[in-house]
Amino acid sequence: MGQALRVPEGPLAPVACVSVTAYQKCEKCVDEAVCGIRLVMMDVREAVADILDSTSLEQVLERSRQAARQAGNAIDYGI
Repeated sequence: MGQALRVPEGPLAPVACVSVTAYQKCEKCVDEAVCGIRLVMMDVREAVADILDSTSLEQVLERSRQAARQAGNAIDYGI
Protein backbone atom coordinates (compact mmCIF):
# COMPACT_ATOMS: atom_id res chain seq x y z
CA MET A 1 0.00 0.00 0.00
CA GLY A 2 2.78 2.42 0.81
CA GLN A 3 4.23 2.43 -2.68
CA ALA A 4 0.77 2.43 -4.27
CA LEU A 5 -0.08 5.63 -2.38
CA ARG A 6 3.28 7.32 -2.81
CA VAL A 7 3.15 7.16 -6.62
CA PRO A 8 0.01 9.27 -7.14
CA GLU A 9 -0.03 11.17 -3.82
CA GLY A 10 3.66 11.81 -3.19
CA PRO A 11 5.46 11.51 0.14
CA LEU A 12 3.64 10.17 3.19
CA ALA A 13 5.17 12.77 5.49
CA PRO A 14 2.66 15.15 7.11
CA VAL A 15 5.13 18.06 6.82
CA ALA A 16 7.96 18.58 4.32
CA CYS A 17 10.73 18.82 6.92
CA VAL A 18 10.29 15.13 7.83
CA SER A 19 9.94 13.79 4.31
CA VAL A 20 12.44 11.14 3.26
CA THR A 21 12.03 11.80 -0.48
CA ALA A 22 10.86 15.43 -0.67
CA TYR A 23 12.57 17.12 2.29
CA GLN A 24 12.29 20.88 2.57
CA LYS A 25 13.62 22.87 5.51
CA CYS A 26 10.98 24.70 7.50
CA GLU A 27 11.54 28.43 7.10
CA LYS A 28 10.46 29.20 10.67
CA CYS A 29 12.49 26.47 12.37
CA VAL A 30 15.60 27.64 14.21
CA ASP A 31 16.94 24.17 15.07
CA GLU A 32 15.37 21.03 13.55
CA ALA A 33 17.17 18.78 16.04
CA VAL A 34 15.12 20.14 18.95
CA CYS A 35 11.88 21.18 17.22
CA GLY A 36 9.11 19.39 19.13
CA ILE A 37 6.62 19.58 16.28
CA ARG A 38 9.14 18.07 13.86
CA LEU A 39 10.00 15.28 16.31
CA VAL A 40 6.32 14.36 16.69
CA MET A 41 5.75 14.56 12.93
CA MET A 42 8.68 12.19 12.38
CA ASP A 43 6.91 9.69 14.65
CA VAL A 44 3.69 10.20 12.67
CA ARG A 45 5.51 9.65 9.37
CA GLU A 46 7.15 6.48 10.66
CA ALA A 47 3.87 5.09 12.03
CA VAL A 48 2.00 5.78 8.79
CA ALA A 49 4.81 4.33 6.66
CA ASP A 50 5.06 1.23 8.88
CA ILE A 51 1.34 0.53 8.56
CA LEU A 52 1.08 1.20 4.84
CA ASP A 53 4.33 -0.54 3.92
CA SER A 54 3.28 -3.69 5.78
CA THR A 55 -0.24 -3.80 4.30
CA SER A 56 -0.92 -5.40 0.92
CA LEU A 57 -3.71 -4.54 -1.50
CA GLU A 58 -5.03 -8.06 -0.88
CA GLN A 59 -5.30 -7.27 2.83
CA VAL A 60 -7.16 -4.04 2.06
CA LEU A 61 -9.66 -5.92 -0.11
CA GLU A 62 -10.13 -8.58 2.56
CA ARG A 63 -10.79 -5.94 5.23
CA SER A 64 -13.35 -4.37 2.92
CA ARG A 65 -15.04 -7.75 2.35
CA GLN A 66 -15.14 -8.45 6.09
CA ALA A 67 -16.65 -5.04 6.81
CA ALA A 68 -19.26 -5.57 4.10
CA ARG A 69 -20.18 -8.99 5.50
CA GLN A 70 -20.55 -7.51 8.98
CA ALA A 71 -22.74 -4.75 7.60
CA GLY A 72 -24.74 -7.23 5.52
CA ASN A 73 -23.71 -5.58 2.24
CA ALA A 74 -22.40 -7.15 -0.92
CA ILE A 75 -19.42 -5.50 -2.60
CA ASP A 76 -19.31 -5.27 -6.37
CA TYR A 77 -15.82 -4.62 -7.71
CA GLY A 78 -17.04 -4.64 -11.30
CA ILE A 79 -16.64 -1.66 -13.57
